This record gives sequence, structure tokens and C-alpha cells, in this order.
Amino acid sequence: MQLAQGNLSEKLLDMVSDHPWPGCSLEVLPGLKITFMSSAIISMLAAGILLVAFLVPVARKHRRLPKGPANLLEVLVVFVRDMIARPALHDRAYEHLPFLITLFVFVLALNLMGLVPLEAAAKVSGLPEMGHTATSIPTVCASLASLALLKIILSGLAVHARKCRQHSGWPMPVCCVASPVLWFGSLSPRVPGIVGKLLVVPLSLLEVIGALAKCFALTVRLCANILSGHALLAVMLLFVFQAVRSWLETRATGLFFIAPAAVLGGVAINLLELLVAGLQAYIFTFLTAMFLGLYAGQEHGRTG
Repeated sequence: MQLAQGNLSEKLLDMVSDHPWPGCSLEVLPGLKITFMSSAIISMLAAGILLVAFLVPVARKHRRLPKGPANLLEVLVVFVRDMIARPALHDRAYEHLPFLITLFVFVLALNLMGLVPLEAAAKVSGLPEMGHTATSIPTVCASLASLALLKIILSGLAVHARKCRQHSGWPMPVCCVASPVLWFGSLSPRVPGIVGKLLVVPLSLLEVIGALAKCFALTVRLCANILSGHALLAVMLLFVFQAVRSWLETRATGLFFIAPAAVLGGVAINLLELLVAGLQAYIFTFLTAMFLGLYAGQEHGRTG
């Protein structure tokens, strides 16, 4: 019984884990490997290539009268603008709209890529494993959150470099050098008196730590939600295989009816995962926009 449970756990872990391609891993330190190609990496590359191949021609045609796929692209842009960018960034929505649209579409494509049965097709054709959901891997989600953090920092530096240029008249290179200090000081809430001046550095450090914690929460939220759905679907599929095998061994009538129920449950979970794929892409992008408005705003210290 324990052996069967161990095999079941191994199969479940195998179904929700990334699989490096043979010869595509390099051990840089003892116990630390760098993977150049895996089932998840090929999914990211495929998602990027498909998005570029589809969106670039559609965007060019959209300059004329939109029709067909161009209407879909327009709906997508309007959704991100009205449901994500404007509520979070207000008058600065258009400034960050290209980044938010790109982030939303890419995360959505990665989530949906895991629902396409490419792994089974690869095994049948003898190709290396592919089709894994990249957003169920913590390092991938951490990379996406790092992009959001980098965008927050660069946007904050750009805002304060422009403000420095407007108020002081210094050359832009000088303002760019001074912008990290100005942005760091703007993170602290405005406290009057000498106490406020003494608390600028500690409060600004707390805000920086808060920004890092929020981006870490982006990683955990996306990875946990996608991974849990895939794990539940894997459990349902393993129920089917286990029930059929047990029925063939024991011929118990009750076991035979477990498989159809598990199949129906798997179909329902698959349909639910379609909703989760879009919902998690929306939440990830919306929270990124919220953090952009919070830490890269014009007057963070007065409103944060």
C-alpha cells in the first residue's frame, strides 16, 4: 500500500514538474544547475513566437478599418486600458499601457499553453517533452515579478529625473544620476518637523522592503494558483488510471464506475482552468499596475 502511494506521489509530482531536455543542463555549482531548454522553456518560446506572429500583422491591419482578428485585438486593448490601467494609474494609464498589455497577453498565453496536450503529442512522436505550463514553475513566476519590479524602479527613476529637470534646470544626465536619491526620498511619507527628517531613511527603507514583498507575493499568487489547478487535474487523471488498473486486477464492479466520474471531474476542472488562466493573468497585471501607481507615482510620499 505504501509503495502504491509512493508511486502515485511520484506520478503526480512528475505531471506538475518541469522536465529539462537531455544535455541542456549545466551544473555551475554543486547542487546548482542552469537549464537551457526544458518543457517549460519551449512553452515560453512557443507562446512568444505565436503572439508575435499573430499580433504584429493584426496590429498593422488595425491602422485601417478593424475587422476579424483586429476586433479581438481592440477588445483586448480596451479591456486592459479600462479594467486595469485606468483604475490603477488614472491619468498615467497610457504611459504604461504597452507594458501592461504585453504582460497580460504573455501571462495569459503561458497559462493557456499548459491546457494544450502537447506533452502527449511529443511522447507519441518521439520528440523531447514540451507543453508544460511555465507559470506553474516558481522561477518563471519570479522572473515575471522581477520584470514588474524593474518596471516600477525604472518608472520611478524616470519620473524624478524629469521633475529634477523641470525644477532645477540641470542637464538630463545629472538629473538621471540624482534620480535614485530623489526617488528613494520620495518613498517616505511626509512627517513634519525634525522627526520627519530623521525618519526619511528608515521609512523609505520600509517602503523598498514593501515593494520587494509585494513582488514576491506576485510570484507566490500566480505560481500557487496555476500549480494547484494542475495538481488537482493530475489527481483526477490518476484516479482514472488507478481505478481501471484496480478493476482489471480485482474485477470489482464498484471500481469500474470511478473512472467515468473522474473523467467528468477532469473535464469540469479543465473548463475551470480556462477561467483561472484568464483570471490569474488579469490579477497579475492589475496588481502590477497598482504597484506602478503606488511606487512610481508623481508624489508617492504624499499619497502612499
